[in-house]
Amino acid sequence: MDDVTVAIIGSGFSGLGAAIGLKEDGVDDLVVLERADDLGGTWRDNTYPGAACDVPSQLYSFAFAPNPAWSRSFSPQQEIWDYLRDVADSHGVLPHLRLGHEVLAADWDEGAARWVVTTSRGTLRAQVLVDASGPLSEPALPAIPGLDTFAGTLFHSAAWDHDHDLAGERVAVIGSGASAAQFVPEIQPVVERLHVFQRTPPWVMPRHDRALSAFEHRLYRALPPMQRLVRAGIFLGREMYAFGFTVDQRPLQGFQRIAERQLERQVPDERLRAKLTPSYTMGCKRVVLSSTWYPALTQPNVDVVTERIARIEPHAVVTDDGGVREVDTIVCGTGSGSRTRRSPNASAAATAAHSPRPGATACARTRARRWRGSPTCSCCSVPTPAAAIRPSC
Repeated sequence: MDDVTVAIIGSGFSGLGAAIGLKEDGVDDLVVLERADDLGGTWRDNTYPGAACDVPSQLYSFAFAPNPAWSRSFSPQQEIWDYLRDVADSHGVLPHLRLGHEVLAADWDEGAARWVVTTSRGTLRAQVLVDASGPLSEPALPAIPGLDTFAGTLFHSAAWDHDHDLAGERVAVIGSGASAAQFVPEIQPVVERLHVFQRTPPWVMPRHDRALSAFEHRLYRALPPMQRLVRAGIFLGREMYAFGFTVDQRPLQGFQRIAERQLERQVPDERLRAKLTPSYTMGCKRVVLSSTWYPALTQPNVDVVTERIARIEPHAVVTDDGGVREVDTIVCGTGSGSRTRRSPNASAAATAAHSPRPGATACARTRARRWRGSPTCSCCSVPTPAAAIRPSC
C-alpha cells in the first residue's frame, strides 16, 4: 500500500491549485487522484454547444499563472481546458496525477493517524486528504415521473451526446439556468421546435463578450503588470456583487435595472416578458450572463413553458394544465449535485495528527492552524485554492 503525505481528490482548478501550492511549499510527496482519463474537472466534462465561462478570462485563471493569450473576454470551454493542461505541465503536476483512480471511500485510521483511501485501482494511505472534487460534480437528472420511460433520446447537458443530431427535431429543454442560457441559443436555429421548461426565471445581465485583439496579446506579454491591473479591476467590479449579496443590497438595484432594461429591449412581447421576469430580488438565485438567451426565446420555433411538468410519456412531456408536447429529444439542463463518499467525522486523534510538532517551523505551524480541527482540508469550489493552503509566511 502506497503511503503519501497528501492525497488530493480531483484535478480541476482546485485540485491543481492545491498541488501547485503544496509543491511550492516543499511538499512533493503527493498524489492527485482523478477518476477520469484526463485532468480538467468541469472543463473536461462540460462540452455542450456554447460552453464557456461566465467569469471574465483575466479573472478566471490562477493569479500565479496569467495567460496573455486568451482569445476572448469570456473563455470558451476548450480554451480553459487547454489552459489547465498547460499549467499542470509547467508547474510539474503531471507526474503526480493518477488518472482512472476513482475514490470510492476514505476512512480515518486512528492508530496510524492516516487516511486509508480506497480507489478503483487500489488503496493508499495519506496523512492529509484534500477533497477538491467540486461540490457540483455529478449531473443531476430531475425527479419527474416517467422520465425513465421516455422512448426518444435523453441526456444531461453536462454529458452532451455529440453523436445525436438535433437538426429538424422537436426538443424539450428542462431548466433555464446558466448552462441552458449557453446551449439554447446554439441549438435553437437547427431544431424544428424547442420547448423550454422553466421553473423560475433567472435575472440575466448582458454578457459583454468580444475577441481580444492582437495588440492586447502583445501588451500583456510585454507588460505583465498591465494584465494584473486589468485583473484587479475586474475583481473589484465583481466584488460589488458580493457586497450587495452579503452587506447592503442597494448596489444590486443598479444591476437589477440593467437586467430589466435588457429584458425590455430584447423581449417586446408582453406575455413572454412576463414569463421571463423574476419575482425575487437579484441575488436570491444565480445571476446569468447572456446577451443571446432572450433573443433565442423570442424566435417563432421556441415555446417557453412555465407550467409544472406532471410526467414524461414515451414520446411527450405532459404539464399540470393538461398540455401535451410531443418531442424527440429531452435535454436536461438541471444542474449538478455532490457525490457522497464514505468518510467519518474528524476525531481527536486526527486533529492531533495535524498539530504542530515541537520545534516545527513557522510555515508548518501556519499550515497546522489552517487545517486545525479536521484531518480533511476541503477546497472544492475556490478558483485559486492555493492561497487557502499555502502558509502566509
